[in-house]
Amino acid sequence: MEPDIIVDINGVSKAYAGVQALDNVSFDIRAGEVHGLVGENGAGKSTIIKILAGAVTRDSGTLTVSGNPVELNNERASDALGFRFIHQDIGVIDRLTVAENVFLGKPLPRWGPFISKRETRRQAREVLADFTTVDPAERIQDLSIAKRWMVAVGRACSGDPRLVVMDEPTVALSDVEVRLVIGAIARLRERGIAVLFVSHRLVEVLEVSDRITVMKDGRSVGTHDNIGMNRSQLVSLIVGEEMGDTTLQAPSPIEPDAPVILQTTGLCGGPLRDIDLELRAGEILGIAGLVGSGRTSLLQQLFGVHRPTAGAIRYEGREVTIKSPADAIKLGMAMIPEERRSEGLLLLRSVRENAVLAHLKRFRWDRRLGVPSRRKEREATEGQIKALSIRTSGSEQRVSELSGGNQQKVLVARWLLGSGLKVLILDEPTKGVDVGAKAEIFGIVRQLAMGGVGVLLVSSDLEEVAEVCHRAVVLVEGRLGGEVVSPFSESDILAVCYEGARA
Repeated sequence: MEPDIIVDINGVSKAYAGVQALDNVSFDIRAGEVHGLVGENGAGKSTIIKILAGAVTRDSGTLTVSGNPVELNNERASDALGFRFIHQDIGVIDRLTVAENVFLGKPLPRWGPFISKRETRRQAREVLADFTTVDPAERIQDLSIAKRWMVAVGRACSGDPRLVVMDEPTVALSDVEVRLVIGAIARLRERGIAVLFVSHRLVEVLEVSDRITVMKDGRSVGTHDNIGMNRSQLVSLIVGEEMGDTTLQAPSPIEPDAPVILQTTGLCGGPLRDIDLELRAGEILGIAGLVGSGRTSLLQQLFGVHRPTAGAIRYEGREVTIKSPADAIKLGMAMIPEERRSEGLLLLRSVRENAVLAHLKRFRWDRRLGVPSRRKEREATEGQIKALSIRTSGSEQRVSELSGGNQQKVLVARWLLGSGLKVLILDEPTKGVDVGAKAEIFGIVRQLAMGGVGVLLVSSDLEEVAEVCHRAVVLVEGRLGGEVVSPFSESDILAVCYEGARA
């Protein structure tokens, strides 16, 4: 029996500003299958998604949906075909309520001539029942990143979609929430709905996918039935060569007499209660814990995004008050936030403008004048593009046109362009980043640590924390639950998480 092909992508090509994003890409997606789409950053996955969403038009090739040729010239045309999307940037509107976000692009329930808030919230609660128990009346801006993701997942899976595209749907989720997403995928498959699952978490791709298409340098290099395939084999297909052990290199030992750079005593604020920690020069310190434990809140208070309500912060031995990120930067601190697109980057600006943003005074024609030197900015940025292997057409390309991994590298470049860096704060630095770029980013982190920079690292990938960090402090419900010291494992971290949780 011939498979029911929902979407057939045949010979599709697309170029941006001199960069060939897609080159003769072909594969199909079948009804009731979960189709994995994998590849390194810059391989073209995001461009495929944008074409399916009607946000970008292809230069050549054909698209057929259930055997009929289609032109997806706008997002409305894609939606009319029953295509639903969960993008890396989630796509929820902070100022609206959960219920209003669930009904984005759909008619709201009415009571006569008026919108019925009660019915809107009731229906939203039904849509989200399998994913989260958030109050439909709550504003999105008051939710954690993980809960925002669950709202986006529930919205996309509601109604009667023909194809659901999930772009890194589990990057900010706890293990429990990941299982909810995987359960939702199974239900979509049972309903005969096609799912395009795009993720750098290869273990999850292998768990959920029926077939997997591998992309490299803008081309589709093969579609494989997921029968007996393991992670090592999939990594080899992605990078185009046999791969040995892909575990990250363990950090070099720090000096036993390394000075304490950053110290907190009794720090409180938001979910945090009485946090005492020390970060030494050359140390990579993990901040571990389950979603909602206060990890990001701790980083933001240290960097001046939010002010602590009690406690003290000492920097190089003296007590300091960090009222804003500008104060932190003056001290020699840098931070790469979890939400790089909304909190770290100016998406409509160039790679150059984003890279030099924190160091504008350094690139003036004259120190006495406020006139910037584009030549100096361009030369410095192009040096970092080369050093970090940022895949771009040049320093003037818009950051919004880069892949997620290359956007992350631009943020790394921003802080490497400065001088006097002493503390680097990383919040989910490999979110949406492929295995190769992950190794490159942590190679840079290790080099910085060896040069005496102290590093604070938050990652939902606990195996990553165990491989990269000298030690990790574990937050449990806003308090310090314990500490693990290298060598330690993901299981060691989880043991502290669950043993320290209140009943």
